[in-house]
Amino acid sequence: MKKQKILSKLTEVAHQPFLIFANQVQGKKDNAFETLLLLEKEEQVTAGRISEYLDIKPSSVTQIIKKLETNGTIERIKSEKDARVILIKLTEKGKDSILNRDTVSSGLIDELFSGFKEEEVDNLEEYLTRMIENISSEVFQSQLKEQFGNEDRWQQLGAMSTQFERAREQMLKRSKIDGFSEEMLRRGFGRNNRFWRGNEE
Repeated sequence: MKKQKILSKLTEVAHQPFLIFANQVQGKKDNAFETLLLLEKEEQVTAGRISEYLDIKPSSVTQIIKKLETNGTIERIKSEKDARVILIKLTEKGKDSILNRDTVSSGLIDELFSGFKEEEVDNLEEYLTRMIENISSEVFQSQLKEQFGNEDRWQQLGAMSTQFERAREQMLKRSKIDGFSEEMLRRGFGRNNRFWRGNEE
């Protein structure tokens, strides 16, 4: 019972809209913002340096520069040493953008962990890491396939309650278990104990 309560609380926390936003904004690399950070750290930055730093094609860098220049966060100027060289500079608006992005969620994250000692935060990270490792283990994945690949069982449960069917469909849509497809979902999943590997979001 206690384990189920823990899982319910984890689900409640994970589904908070703010945390989803924070993960998407701060947890994923954004090349435009990474460019601003580079310009904040370094001087004499060229498009070539940005391409090298982000490990992307020059054509992609050109699009990023156009986008940032249009919204006023960067400017292009000629090098004083060589007029043929164009340098990318961070504007005051660009500096403000960096500051604003950092403060959008940092205060709320700090409040989320209000009252937590540093040791407790470290322990929480360790516990969650262990849970992720357990989920990724061969034993867990094998049991997952066994439990959700039993067609007769799920037909029986589905006949008793549509809640089981809906919950299973939602899980499978987001799962990364191998071999399943949307077509199987429509006609009755679990065919040959094979499951779907969903696209990563």
